This record gives sequence, structure tokens and C-alpha cells, in this order.
Amino acid sequence: MTVSVCIIGSGFGMYCLLPVFNFTKECKVVSICGKNSERMSNFCEKYNVKQYNDWKEMLQKEKPDAIAVAVIPKYQFEIVKYALENKIAVFAEKPLTTNYESSLELCQLAQKNKLPNMIDFEFPEIPQWIHAKKILENGKIGEILSVELNWNFLSYDLANNITSWKTDIEQGGGALSLFFSHTFYYLEYLVGRIKNVKCSLISSEKSFNKADTAIDMQLLFENGSDGRIFVDISNNKDPKHVIKFFGSEGNLTLENLSSDLVDNFDLKLYKNNESQNISPIQKLTFLEDENEDPRIKVVVNLTQKFVKWYNTGIPEKPNFEDGLRIQELIQMARISNKGEKNFEGKI
Repeated sequence: MTVSVCIIGSGFGMYCLLPVFNFTKECKVVSICGKNSERMSNFCEKYNVKQYNDWKEMLQKEKPDAIAVAVIPKYQFEIVKYALENKIAVFAEKPLTTNYESSLELCQLAQKNKLPNMIDFEFPEIPQWIHAKKILENGKIGEILSVELNWNFLSYDLANNITSWKTDIEQGGGALSLFFSHTFYYLEYLVGRIKNVKCSLISSEKSFNKADTAIDMQLLFENGSDGRIFVDISNNKDPKHVIKFFGSEGNLTLENLSSDLVDNFDLKLYKNNESQNISPIQKLTFLEDENEDPRIKVVVNLTQKFVKWYNTGIPEKPNFEDGLRIQELIQMARISNKGEKNFEGKI
């Protein structure tokens, strides 16, 4: 069955979700809602889709099977809730909402109406990450004892002195919500469920609205391993994304020493006083041309899962329950940063 999809969002929605859903098999993008611009008109012409300025009008007229939404987290709740209430499946951007309570409401509504729901946690779709997961699960480094993570880069808004929702915590911005939401998800994917969080949020001089631009965190996992994590989105001098897993029988390093988001990851296994570079199972390729958003190369795996769920009725991950879990961890981190007692979630 061909799934009809409406896109909502003129940023990531236009640059990534429109082309990636257009590429996805058994899927047809019928329209997009976003701000009027020459670039939007060009995208609509290129992919032969209608353009709307009002998302509710679009959904009422087009009556799609599903929506893919990438808007300010502050506004995502209203859109997603409306869609779920009208039996429309949802592919959402992270974070799901701005707080745990509203995320819980969306999660329960999706489950009640038995609708496909997914959220864009894309790092585990990168081939090297999939391979790292297999190495860890197969016990090649033994029991995971500890994890160290350093992720440094300069965000677009800070680099260009832009004041936007991305630098406003109340609207769902800040490094913790925008980027560490990815980190929380992939750490539980690779290592296991997080039990405790000790967090310090840092705002640099470049920060607008005093939003956090760096996170210094200590973690304790339910399996007994611990983690020391540092993420800085205001650093353009030493860009890197490095995760080191220290095991009882060896170590594994997943590293990207560039500012690329999904490309250039290397996987290295250290065991018996020897190091081994592990090649990825497959190379990431662009869908059409090199000017497209590089995230398309991994998000397409998620959209294929989403359409599969719609057509088979078999749930896929990451879904809203995962988004709720990450919102729980974000809230735990914010409470820890304030020096208060840890928040106790319900999942």
C-alpha cells in the first residue's frame, strides 16, 4: 500500500524529510506546509508537491495517511496531538515536546489509537554504529566497564550569531534538548538503560537567552558500567565526536575527528595489545546529488521502517515511547543541574 504523507516544516522538513520521504518506497509525498520562500517554491516544483501555509488546512484538505513534522518543539505538541486524534500516523522530530508530561500524553494517545509513530534518532542508523552495537553485544571487549564521550562542534546558530528558538530553553532549545537528546538515546542503544544522572549545564558567552551550550555529565547504567560525557556545541577549534568503550577484555572506539554529522566515523578495536581498524559494512551515499542534506543518508532507514510499520502493523523503533524516555532523562539532567533530588519517571 502506498502511504500518503504531508510534511510540516520549512527547515529540516524541507531539506531532509521532503526528499527522503519522496525517495522511500511505498510512499508518496503530497504536500508540505512551511514559510513562503523562493527555496520552498523550488523544492515544491522539484518534488511535484503542493505548498500550504496553514498545517491544519493542509491536513483537512489532503487527509493524509501520515505526517512528518519538524517544527519548533514548543509547537510540535499541538500538531502531533491533532494528527493522532484524527487517526494520522506521525513521524516526529526530536525532542518530542518541551517536557515529560506532554510527551507522555502524545505517547499514550498514539498507543490508544494504535497508530505508527516514530521519532528521528538517527545516529544508530549509521553503518559504523550498527557494527559497534554488534561488537559490544557479542562480547568482543568483554563486560563494558565504562564509557567516555566527547562531542565538540560549533552549531550553526552560534556560528552565525543567530537568535532563534534553538537558543531558547522555553521553546525546546539549548544543547541538552537539541543535541544531548541524541546522546541519551544512542548511549542506551549501545550500552544499556541509564540508572542515574549527575549533570552540569554550561552557557558560553556566545549563548543567547542563557541557553546551555555545553553539558558535563556523569552516568551510571543499570548494568553497573559508568560514563563520563562532555558535549560542547560552541567549540570550532577541536571538532570531534568520539565514544570510547572500556571493557574487561578490550576497548572499542567510535570516532569522527571532523565536523561532519554522520560521515567519517571510524571504528577501532583494541585487544591483546593490538589495534584493529574495522571497516564499515557499507558506505553512506547521497540519494541524488552532493548538495542534499547529508542526514538524508541515514534518515531514509527510519522512514523505511515507518512505512513498513504502517503497512504491516508491526511496531518499529525509535518510537514515541523512546522519545518519552529521552524526555525523562532530559528532565533528570535539568533537576540534577539545579542540585535537586532526581526526577522519578514513570517508564
